[in-house]
Amino acid sequence: MPDNTIIHPSSQDNEHLVDLFLLKGRPENNDQNRQVQVLVNSGYVIGYSADRFQPLWAAYRVAGFDRDIDFDRPHLYYEDTRLNANDRLTARTFGTHNNVQYHVGHMVPNEVINRQFGRLAQMETFFMSNMSPQRGSLNTGVWLDLEDKIRNIEDKPGKDHVWAIAGPIFDGTPDTINHASGNQVPIPTHYYCILADPFRYPWDRESNVDVAYFKIPQDAARNTPLDTFLSDRSTIEGDTNLSFFPQWPAPAPGVAPPALAPSLGVPENRHRLLRQLS
Repeated sequence: MPDNTIIHPSSQDNEHLVDLFLLKGRPENNDQNRQVQVLVNSGYVIGYSADRFQPLWAAYRVAGFDRDIDFDRPHLYYEDTRLNANDRLTARTFGTHNNVQYHVGHMVPNEVINRQFGRLAQMETFFMSNMSPQRGSLNTGVWLDLEDKIRNIEDKPGKDHVWAIAGPIFDGTPDTINHASGNQVPIPTHYYCILADPFRYPWDRESNVDVAYFKIPQDAARNTPLDTFLSDRSTIEGDTNLSFFPQWPAPAPGVAPPALAPSLGVPENRHRLLRQLS
């Protein structure tokens, strides 16, 4: 099936940077009715949907550091003027819908990028093109817990970076929230997060990478253990109509791609994020 993805014209000169933030290729979009536009930023890359007014995937990488730099959180959001006026959201919050408060939910977290790439890169995470309408209880609960654990992943000698991809999941007829820009923004039912952790060289060989897949509902209760939300590649790909790690061989027909959960007996809980859950 053709990949219905383009590089946004504003990012064409930076297309060579896309693979710096993605392990084994950008996600392929199998939805022939909904195009994805790739936007390259200083510390991350997204696949943006003008139909959804939010990214369908957002990718970044996390490595250790010898000096901890932590800039203050910006107070403002920013309209992403690289996008056509009809395809973007103004720099306003989402407000409430059916008496539920929706936050401006980062798909790429500002604190991770802040520490990895600096002030400008952090400010770019406040583009509205990086945002999704996320319940306040999730944004300050389980999702925040996941972001904190990603930020605190242990860097070890002889280990490559950890690679992250996050985005929304919608049902067939998503509810919408009325944004101040006048756009009706679809509300996801869930969010996914994929974390690839290479454990030996060559770092990009599929058999040398542990991958954890999370699928988290909007109404996830605070303090729910993150391992409750472990999922698998086939489920996330089916839910999103995206194909991840396209440069790895496709699974044989009828054979599920490798999944990762503590119960599968990963030696010594090898995945650096899952180790924090034990």
